[in-house]
Amino acid sequence: MTQTEYVLPVSEKNYTEGMEKAEKYLSERGTDGCFISFDGKSIHYEKYMCDNAKASIVIVHGFTECAEKFREVSFNFLLGGYNVFAVDNRGHGYSARLTDDRETVCVGKFTDYVEDLQCFVEKIVRPASGELPLYVYCHSMGGAITVQHLQTYPGVFKKAVLSAPMIQAQTMGLPEWLANAAARLGVLFGQGNKRIPGAKGFNPHRTYQESHDTSQARFDYWQKKRCEDFHFQTADPSFNWVKEAVAVSRRNLDPERNARIKIPVFLCQPEEDSSVVSEKENEFIAMIKNGRLKKYTNCRHEIYMSVDPTVEEYYEDIKNFFEEK
Repeated sequence: MTQTEYVLPVSEKNYTEGMEKAEKYLSERGTDGCFISFDGKSIHYEKYMCDNAKASIVIVHGFTECAEKFREVSFNFLLGGYNVFAVDNRGHGYSARLTDDRETVCVGKFTDYVEDLQCFVEKIVRPASGELPLYVYCHSMGGAITVQHLQTYPGVFKKAVLSAPMIQAQTMGLPEWLANAAARLGVLFGQGNKRIPGAKGFNPHRTYQESHDTSQARFDYWQKKRCEDFHFQTADPSFNWVKEAVAVSRRNLDPERNARIKIPVFLCQPEEDSSVVSEKENEFIAMIKNGRLKKYTNCRHEIYMSVDPTVEEYYEDIKNFFEEK
């Protein structure tokens, strides 16, 4: 199938109407629920099942996101013949949090995300999927979680798509060592779960121009949802989250750990990215035996929230990757 033959199930044209139909379709074929993770925390997820599925795809979202933001992605995968399982990472969406400040993302250890993902597979995904192969699709922070999972639990997933993965996060214009030192100082003084200085919280008036997207229709649809539900209004990192995010980049780029990743890995890289360091993505994928990378145009950090031509190319490439023998 060539790019020109690929037709998006939901287009920017009449996007709201298209997504309302997509969400209705998803609701008829899916459910949501919670499972208790390794440390007793409640983790929320969405599950969508199709007849005669080829495989099951697990979606791992990025920083300040949630499963619901990826409904269009879930819809595409479901129509493509895949079961879909999307998780709310702890501190996000409807999952358990470490603070009453719902706009700040907190985590104890970054490995907590990894163990949540493994529990999700063991308790929800594998029992519902039977012997079907498991694939993983992830974005940004979800990419760091997935890389750590592939290193720690090789063989669970058979293929992985990393969309603008957080191999190394941008650190707000500061050198990484300085951001790390400031974060550690905040933790030392008992401010680990407090939002970092300069953080402004959720902005209900955020504009498309300020976003990580090139599709205003896709941005507007999600921004409206965020304004209507406080569960989706996470916006800022805590001191401890920054400390953990800096530390995780070293593990992401550890050659010995990455030698454990034997499965095919497809890294999707936007041409413009102010959230993660693209050069570190290049370093990472060069370490992966069966890794490949493609750069996409007319997009920012959130490729799946781009203009239609970019999104069409993106989904077709992912489809072809998953269907390769």
